[in-house]
Amino acid sequence: MGGGLAGLSAALELVDGGHEVTVHEARPTLGGAVQTLPRREGDPEPPPDNGQHIGLGCFTEYVRFLERIGEGGSLRRMPLELPVIDERGRSAVIKHSPLAILRYRHVPVGDRFGILRLLAGRGGAWTGSTFADFLRAHGQSQQAIDRFWDVFMRPALNLPCEEASAEAGNFTLRTAIRSGREASRVLLPARPLGEMHGEAAGRALEDVGATVRTGTRVEALDELDADAVVVAVPSGESARLLGEPEPQLDDSPIVSVHLLFDRAILHAPMAALLDSPAHWVFDRGRLTGHEPERGQYLTVVSSGAPELEALRGRELVDLIRRAMTGRLGHAELLWSRVSREPAATIALRPGSEAERRGPETGRPNVTRAGAWTATGWPATMEGAVRSGLAAARALTASRQEVAA
Repeated sequence: MGGGLAGLSAALELVDGGHEVTVHEARPTLGGAVQTLPRREGDPEPPPDNGQHIGLGCFTEYVRFLERIGEGGSLRRMPLELPVIDERGRSAVIKHSPLAILRYRHVPVGDRFGILRLLAGRGGAWTGSTFADFLRAHGQSQQAIDRFWDVFMRPALNLPCEEASAEAGNFTLRTAIRSGREASRVLLPARPLGEMHGEAAGRALEDVGATVRTGTRVEALDELDADAVVVAVPSGESARLLGEPEPQLDDSPIVSVHLLFDRAILHAPMAALLDSPAHWVFDRGRLTGHEPERGQYLTVVSSGAPELEALRGRELVDLIRRAMTGRLGHAELLWSRVSREPAATIALRPGSEAERRGPETGRPNVTRAGAWTATGWPATMEGAVRSGLAAARALTASRQEVAA
């Protein structure tokens, strides 16, 4: 149950193991939180996705998932080299290089040395309540938190450092940054998300005999003609179906604004903007190989920003347009579209880890999956895929025990 990355990875694992599998998805398309927006007249090519999804080199199971469905070549792999533009339009780069950190002009020189020491792994194992608490305990100034650490951590955790748990922040620091250049490599989709995830996975499943049913909401497990079930849906729906108390997990939104300007104003594939409602901007035309005949096609993403999620469409477009042209240079807006994901991820605040449940449930032959579950990872595409694999393997293991 559930045709997002968790359900799809579970289904592939089970069908590859010789099981007869049916996928039930309530939406008309597979992919869950990884979608391309329905086409509208006037949209540039390709139509916008529901936000710019980013992977990292440490997303090993996610990459294997794409390779399994024939889409391994749809990722653009880039070294960690993130331009960061300040309020005066000056740029500095975050990259896997001590020299680049020492040249990071957006914080004072003393802070740069402090950042290097922490990146090198110097410091104790104290966790604190939030990742910002951890950073302060290890000598990081508020400027360093706001102008360096948040740039990387906010899109990774979909929360600012002041809200994200120290556990989630430390995991990201250890896994994505301290594990070497390959682990921190940036993975960007080169094709529309819907095509390279849901559509490709659906074909891969049907090619090996699985049944895929979209637009079919299952209201109770008893409706299913199945001898085993993976429940791969959001936490509230999972709890209802399994008859469990709902986990106390808040949602964190992602808001994306898609813009077509009459001229190029971004001169890199992507960039972060400091002290701006536009957290990250991506050259969608360039990244997908569909640069418009005129102008530049951009996607602007703001993570963990409920104040933006509440704005009306025109207000939001005007706010982001001004943020972009005020920082990057004058341009006329030719087209725009907004996409909102109010429940894009769970909010990994202090204490949230205790609310995340593992794959086993209180029901025989029923397991759970989802990026919200206890994967050991933040609520990322990698976490979703890993949860599906864990649920499928727990299910087959329990059935083997019964058979023995």
